[in-house]
Amino acid sequence: MSLQVVFVVLMLRYLINIMDHDDWKSHGFGFDILVIGTVLLMLFAGHLSQIAIWAMLFMKLGQFDSFLTAFYHSAVNFSSLGYGDIVMSERWRLLGALEAGNGVLMFGLSTGTILSVMNRLFALRKPSQSHNNQSN
Repeated sequence: MSLQVVFVVLMLRYLINIMDHDDWKSHGFGFDILVIGTVLLMLFAGHLSQIAIWAMLFMKLGQFDSFLTAFYHSAVNFSSLGYGDIVMSERWRLLGALEAGNGVLMFGLSTGTILSVMNRLFALRKPSQSHNNQSN
């Protein structure tokens, strides 16, 4: 989870730094779409990385022999879907619930990140109040 938090903070700081330059506004709507798409892909990569880390932990604990099976199980837990078609031993079963909680928090963080970036883009595109007052 801390990996995703660090990643999101660094990404937002970088984007805010870029957006603070005046030449940003000269780019059109397509550039905004590119920024949002890039943010989505980066967040998705962060989620997949966390799922893979959980899968490796499950393999290290001897719960799965195949990484693909461990990754599938981890993805189901992370998304809090919880099919139940593959379960871990009773000793480690609680880790599935912990991963689900982690996933819910990370999806919430991702939602907040996307909304923050979109809000920043809208604010940059909106004509300033002082500019409107000068034209009257």
